[in-house]
Amino acid sequence: MFRCVRAVAQRRLTRGFAAPAKAPAKGKKGGASKVVEEVVDVTKYAPVNILKDGSHPELKAREEYPAWLYTLLEPQQTLGELERKGYDSLETMDEKRRLIKLSYRKAIKEKNTSKSKK
Repeated sequence: MFRCVRAVAQRRLTRGFAAPAKAPAKGKKGGASKVVEEVVDVTKYAPVNILKDGSHPELKAREEYPAWLYTLLEPQQTLGELERKGYDSLETMDEKRRLIKLSYRKAIKEKNTSKSKK
């Protein structure tokens, strides 16, 4: 047992920290890195290309995208709104799951704050 403790203590004492990073060289060779300035018209293309030789995908007409895509940015119902409706009157399973999730989250936060006050 003492051998193990001694070995751990020696390892902690002999370990060093990483060397500090070198400062960039001053003058002609060092300095600012290259910046690629590519102007992309975001009304025609989505600038999401990650390949060197690839091209940006063109945007389609709004009607060609699925309807659910435009509902992603709508604000979701809060815990208070869901509690006012009541669990039994919620229409979809997603709303019921969200009510349970938010109520659990609220209970956890209350428990944590009560523990921290003691």
